[in-house]
Amino acid sequence: MEQNIEDKLLLAKLQDKIKFCRNRNKIVSTEFLNIYQNKLVQNKLNELKIKKYIFHGGFEEAENKLLILYPEKLNKEIVLNSIDEIINVIKITLPNELTGKYKHRDYLSAVMRLGLGRERIGDIIVYDKEAYIIVLKENAEYIKNSLKEFTRFKKTQIKTIKVQEIQAKTPELMPIEIHVSSNRLDSIVSEIAKTSRNKAEELIKNEKVSINCRYEYKSSKQVNIGDIIIVRGSGKYIVDNIKEKTKSKRLAITLKKYV
Repeated sequence: MEQNIEDKLLLAKLQDKIKFCRNRNKIVSTEFLNIYQNKLVQNKLNELKIKKYIFHGGFEEAENKLLILYPEKLNKEIVLNSIDEIINVIKITLPNELTGKYKHRDYLSAVMRLGLGRERIGDIIVYDKEAYIIVLKENAEYIKNSLKEFTRFKKTQIKTIKVQEIQAKTPELMPIEIHVSSNRLDSIVSEIAKTSRNKAEELIKNEKVSINCRYEYKSSKQVNIGDIIIVRGSGKYIVDNIKEKTKSKRLAITLKKYV
């Protein structure tokens, strides 16, 4: 992976946490990491041959996860049993008149207005009647009490719950097949956004396109199976399969769109 200053800073912090864990024999955790950061950190852990760690985001399908390092004297089960000392969950229950009115962006924008960095907040699970906001324990009470002051949440019930109480759901995915000349990003974005290659290039240059939670500026970037692509205004997709059509030599790419 090509590293920028932020990547190098993240890896430097990781090195510090590894040393702290070893020297103090204590459990150490990072803030929430997005998909790209998770891969970056995972590669570094592999390189350093670190074995005593887990990634955890509150539930199995979480995209944003924090890294938890633990000393040799502990095991994974002990760490998982103490997860509530690291992660808490804000549960918001809506009154009947607001059922189905709030979307993911409504909850996220409210939390971001509190002045916390995105890395302090994990995934947000949204249902018609309720939502679960996964946060670092150290920020949980502040977030809960602050959200109660928002006009949009005046009639809601807001409380802090344990990770085990999350009602998680598997993302709904709709399969879509597109046919392109190559697996270049601009070619795929053009099909997703139903626009020209030139317009697709503009979207990429103007930070409208991300791969694995990182803006991508190269139109020629090769997209691979498992990549998550977000095109602003056109949705979020995971690349499920890439195969060449024998006769036309074009690629048939299967995407799964988050709905």
